[in-house]
Formats: sequence, structure tokens, C-alpha cells
Amino acid sequence: MQNFIWDFDGTLYDTYPGMMAALVRVAQENGVAIDAAKTLVAIKAGSIKDWLQTFAAERGLDYATLDKRFHDLEATKLGMAKPYPQTAALLRQIHEAGGNNLLMTHRDKSAWALLDRDGFADWFLGGVTTELHLKRKPDPEAINYLLERYQLNPEVTVMVGDRRLDIVAGKNAHVHTAYFNVDGLNDAPMADWQVNHLQDLAKLLKA
Repeated sequence: MQNFIWDFDGTLYDTYPGMMAALVRVAQENGVAIDAAKTLVAIKAGSIKDWLQTFAAERGLDYATLDKRFHDLEATKLGMAKPYPQTAALLRQIHEAGGNNLLMTHRDKSAWALLDRDGFADWFLGGVTTELHLKRKPDPEAINYLLERYQLNPEVTVMVGDRRLDIVAGKNAHVHTAYFNVDGLNDAPMADWQVNHLQDLAKLLKA
């Protein structure tokens, strides 16, 4: 593989503890105690947006208000997010081998701020954040944008993510796929490759 398209949350960075703390707080503020472990499984199978919409509908609450409160809370915790231990070494290895790292996230430009903070941003050719207003995964629009914008060959491009929708998006865009099974959920058996550790993806540089 030559081109690695990276999901951000739960793939490059362990941001889920902060997101889960924000969701737990939102639920508590509305009189509900939620099981964080079960909720994590639910949002990885779907999305936080889906979860908040369902939560709001079931309780007659305003989704937009809940969504804003969640993002306000989550933003206060984002600075504590750390990359996974093997993130730096793998991104550098790909870059120094002449490969390309690209970002594809539903997060806003705060993702770039964290990559820059940790010295990773220069190892990326480019990427997609919410500011481009492209359709969300599993729609392939964002991957197709990257393929066209940077003239990437799909045959040597892989989409890497920790959720089923990352893999489905990759399949829909006709690129290779790698599932980072970081939580042991085994939720994407259709992926071309499944790894439990990011560094295991280094072997793809020779594939």
C-alpha cells in the first residue's frame, strides 16, 4: 500500500474516554444514568449523532441542544487526548518510506490541532474534516474527494478505521480496508485486514 487514509477518533487518538465522559454527563443532566461500556458499543456500531437523536426522541428533548452541550463538554476534554502508543512510529514510517498519510474524520479542525501539537501534521499529505461539509461515513464522498484531490490510485490505497462504518465507506469507495480492532468488538469481518495493534499495519507497506 502507498496511501493510508486514517480515521481519527479511536484510530490515531484515544479520544473515546473524553467523548464517553461527555455523554455520561449529558445523560446525567437529563436525569438518566447510562452504562458507559454498553454506550461505547452502541456509538461504535452507529454514531454519537445517532445515539443523541435517539436519546432526545425517547425523552422528548431537543436534539440540537443536547448535541451542542455534548460538543461543549467534549471540547474541554480534547486537550487530554493522547495518540495511541504506536501512532507516531507508524505515521513516520509511512512518510519516510515515501507513502502518504491522509486524514478523514467527522471531527472539525481540532483534529489537525492535535496532530500539530504532537508533531504529526507534517507527515500528512492532506485530509478531510467537517469544514468541507462532505457526506458522513459510510458514504464514500470524502474518500472519493481525497482520491481525486490528491490523484491517489485506489489499488494502492487503504482506509483505516476502528468502526464498521469506516470499513463500509472504504468498500463503497473501492479502496482497500483495514479494521483496527482496538476494543475487541470484531465488528468488521468484511475488512481486507484486521489488526489489534497499529504497528501491524506496517506490513502493508510491503504489500
